[in-house]
Amino acid sequence: MVIAAFLWDLRGRSGVPFPFAARALETGETIDDHAVEWRTVPRGLMNQPDLSAATAGRDIGRGEPITAAATGSGPTIPEGWWSVPVTLPASAVPGRAVRLVVTAPPQDIDGIVVAAGRDDLLGGSEIGLVAVPAEAARIVAVAAMDGTLLVLVQP
Repeated sequence: MVIAAFLWDLRGRSGVPFPFAARALETGETIDDHAVEWRTVPRGLMNQPDLSAATAGRDIGRGEPITAAATGSGPTIPEGWWSVPVTLPASAVPGRAVRLVVTAPPQDIDGIVVAAGRDDLLGGSEIGLVAVPAEAARIVAVAAMDGTLLVLVQP
């Protein structure tokens, strides 16, 4: 009886570290060391996610396990493109294609969302990053500052 209890007790200790959200993570947010709390879970309970260059694929609550289904990877940005801070709608998540419409002078510029919008403490707007071709970076930056930029999100 004692040996069986001892073996049963040892069986319960075979756990593995698994990542849990140390704080609430928003869709598109980078999952770094500060965002992860490692807890021991029974071996084989959940598959380990790849956290190298991972982002939150959806909102992840504090204390929630970070599973492969809840993660994504950062967007692929073409070589030579620049990231420009712009006001983004909530539906503009990393990796999503956007069309930037500059009203003065009128022109359309295609971009890729690099970072979802975050509240700007001074103005309350949702400032995020959009990657654009190098030749359009100055035009987009000036239009964003002047308020002559409209962001269209691809469905």
